[in-house]
Amino acid sequence: METINVKAFGTESTTAPLKEMNIKRREVLSKDVEIEILYSGVCHSDLHTARNDWGFTTYPVVPGHEIVGKVTKVGSAVSKLKVGDLAGVGCIELGRNFPQF
Repeated sequence: METINVKAFGTESTTAPLKEMNIKRREVLSKDVEIEILYSGVCHSDLHTARNDWGFTTYPVVPGHEIVGKVTKVGSAVSKLKVGDLAGVGCIELGRNFPQF
């Protein structure tokens, strides 16, 4: 499987500052949506993750969720979004009453 390098803001250890870094991402698969992130919330749980306060962080880590961005690629099984659409990713797991992509 191919990977690509992308810019992200993350940290490499419990004591290192959040900084711009390059990370590898896998290629888009059939059910994936690739999003150019325009806005991302960083909350207290992201900071706990960055600092490994809960003991499960694997470094490097890119904290942040509640993302809004522009769709740049969609997998072959994605039918409700297309390239150019705005999309959001929340912190709540999708359930029966939410649209499935």
